[in-house]
Amino acid sequence: MIDEENQLPDLDELVDDELDLEASLNQLAEKEERSEHKEAASPAKTDATEASNANNATKEKKQADASAEKIDGLMSEIITLKRQFEERSSQYTRLYADFENFRKRTEREKEETEDKINAKILKKFLPVVDDFERAQLQINPKTEAEALIHKSYQSVYKQLLKCLKEAGLLRMDVVGQEFDPNFHEAIAQSPSPEYNEGIVMDELRPGYLLGERVLRHALVKVSSGLESSPDAEPNPETEVGDQVDSLESTNS
Repeated sequence: MIDEENQLPDLDELVDDELDLEASLNQLAEKEERSEHKEAASPAKTDATEASNANNATKEKKQADASAEKIDGLMSEIITLKRQFEERSSQYTRLYADFENFRKRTEREKEETEDKINAKILKKFLPVVDDFERAQLQINPKTEAEALIHKSYQSVYKQLLKCLKEAGLLRMDVVGQEFDPNFHEAIAQSPSPEYNEGIVMDELRPGYLLGERVLRHALVKVSSGLESSPDAEPNPETEVGDQVDSLESTNS
């Protein structure tokens, strides 16, 4: 009888074991193949990701470059428009200044022309005023009729003075003032115990102002101060009346 320990394995068991071993080897081979495929696919996926990132970066760079170029163009256009605005503003300022100067000059010339016309007209009334004032000093009404006529003349005289004053005519106040050739015309000089030398002591013909402009100089007699001695030179006052009449006839 053969010992159980020395018995040969059953053929079916050997076949099954061989099949199990072959299946295990096949599984290991499949796992190894899948691992190799996975390892091979991983670098490809990484390359694709890097390529995609590179494309995105390129697109972003192109967009940034395009935006920068557009901004540069807009900035250049803004600078150009700003320069044009400054030029137009400067031209407008100069034009406005020229217009203002023209307007002021025109108004000033208009006022000067009006003043000249007014002065020319008003100056023609001055001899009339002088005649009224001389008549007022010389006429001495003796009857009631003469007094009535004189009163009517004086009424006209006062009305005339009122109109001239409203037109801007102003009579100078010269007696007691220091002689000024800008306003006075001296036609006589004599000693005076009342006025110092160079002071107007008498008005021989009134002077008039139109605003700040001298319309007619005042004819005056100027003091030469106190008389030094009885043997002083003759007083030129005797010729004053003739000189005044001569000047008035010339001006009229």
